[in-house]
Amino acid sequence: MTGPLPRHACVFIAACILALAGGFVPSAAHGQSCLCGTAADELVAARLGLEREWVVQVPFDSAAWRLEHVVVGDSLVVAQGGDGSVAAISTTSSPGRPRRGTVAWSHHLGPGTAPVEAAGIGPGLVTIARGRELVALDAATGAVRWERPLRTVASGSAVSSGGWVYAPLDAGGIQRLPEDPAAMPAAPAADGKPAAPAKEPVTGPRPGESLAPIEISSDGEVDFPPLPFRGGIVWCNADGRMAAIVRSNTATERLEFDLGSPAAGPPVVHDGDIFVATKAGDIARITRSPRGLTANSGVMTVRGADDKPATVPYTGWHTVIDEVPEGGPLVGGDTVVVSLGPAGVAAFAVATGDLLWQEPALGRPLAITGDQVWCLEATGFLVARDLATGARLGRLCLGCFTIPIVNTTSERLVLASPGGLVVSLAPRRTVAAEPPVPQPPVPQPPAPADDAEAAADPAEDL
Repeated sequence: MTGPLPRHACVFIAACILALAGGFVPSAAHGQSCLCGTAADELVAARLGLEREWVVQVPFDSAAWRLEHVVVGDSLVVAQGGDGSVAAISTTSSPGRPRRGTVAWSHHLGPGTAPVEAAGIGPGLVTIARGRELVALDAATGAVRWERPLRTVASGSAVSSGGWVYAPLDAGGIQRLPEDPAAMPAAPAADGKPAAPAKEPVTGPRPGESLAPIEISSDGEVDFPPLPFRGGIVWCNADGRMAAIVRSNTATERLEFDLGSPAAGPPVVHDGDIFVATKAGDIARITRSPRGLTANSGVMTVRGADDKPATVPYTGWHTVIDEVPEGGPLVGGDTVVVSLGPAGVAAFAVATGDLLWQEPALGRPLAITGDQVWCLEATGFLVARDLATGARLGRLCLGCFTIPIVNTTSERLVLASPGGLVVSLAPRRTVAAEPPVPQPPVPQPPAPADDAEAAADPAEDL
C-alpha cells in the first residue's frame, strides 16, 4: 500500500519517538504535543546552552480542566490539575526510585468547591491545603498519610519544616500540625531529668511538647506562603513586617524584622540567608547569624519562651534603589536578580548588595541556570541574559508553555502548558574526555636457553 500515512498513525509514531527520547506525551495532549521551535525543542534549547532533561504529560482530565499549579522541589516537581489531581514528577535518579523525568505517582483528590492552594513539598510529605482542609500525601508514594481540618480557610500553601506542617490562615495566624501525628517525643531519662539534646537540629516534637494543633500569631495577614527556615519558618505580613520561628534542640525563638514597607514578592531563603525586596525600593539580605554588627546591618526583635521582646543586631546588608521592585528576588551563585517593573531588570552582589547591572527591558526573572538568568519579557518570549553582565544572549519561544514557573530551588528552567505538558531544561553538561585505557604490556618471546644461561652466570665471560 502506498500513499500518506493516516493521521492516527502519524500521531502514534510521534508519541513513540517522544517516549524513546525520554518523555512520553500521549495523543490526548492534542496540538500541545508539538514541541518544534519552542523552548522544549532540544535543538533550539541547545543553541542557548540548555539541554532538555525531560518532558512529561501530567495525567489529568485536560479536556475539561487546565493545569493550575506547578511547584518545584528538591527531588520532585508537583503538578496539580483543576480536576483535583496531584501528580509528582521525579527529578532525580536513585536505586529503587522512579526514573528521572517520569511520573512517580498521581493521586486524585476530587475537584471540590474550595480553592486549592499550590502544594508544599517537604522531605517526606506533599501537603495540599484546600479550603478548611489540609491533606498530607507521602512524598515517595502519593498515598494519603492523614487529613486534618483547619480553623478557617487556608490563605496559601502549607509548608513542612523541622517535623511540623505550617498552614497560613485567611483571617490571620498560622496553624501548626505535626508531620507524623503518631510520633511521640522522647521520654525523659530514668532519673527524671530531660534527655540530653541531640547534636542534630530538632526535627519534630521535643520532650514535653504537645502534638495537638496550635495556632501561631502572625500579627496580621500573611502576605505570602511561609518558607522553611532554620528548623522553622519565615513569613511576611501585609503591613511590612517579617517574622521567623527558629527552632533548635533546646529552644524556640521568634525573630521579627521591620521591613519598613510591604514585601514586593515572596522572600527567598538561599544558603540559610533571607533575601527580600520591598515596595519602597529596598533589597535586603539577612544572614544566618543573628549576632554581630557590620557596616551595613540592622536590628531585629527576638522573643523567647517568656515572650519578652529584646532588640539585638543582625548582620547583612540593605540597599536602597530608585525604582520599585515587582516580585521577589531570585538568587543564583553570587548574584541577586530582581524585576524593577517598567525600569527593567537589575542584579546585585550577594556579598555586598552593590548594583552589578541594570537593563531597561521589562522582564520577570523565572530561573537561573548556570551563568544565565531567564526572564519572561513583555514580548512573550523567554530571554536569556548573562548573569555577570546582563547582556542579552538570546531568546526562546514559549509555544504552548504559557504557564511559566518561578524556580528558586534548583538551576532548572521549568515550563508548563495549560494542558499538562511539563518540561525541564538544565545547563548543558560538558562531557569530559575519557582517560585513555591503559594497554596491557606486549608479551616478549622467551630468551634462547644459551643466552639465558650466560645471563644467569656472568662468571663464564671471564
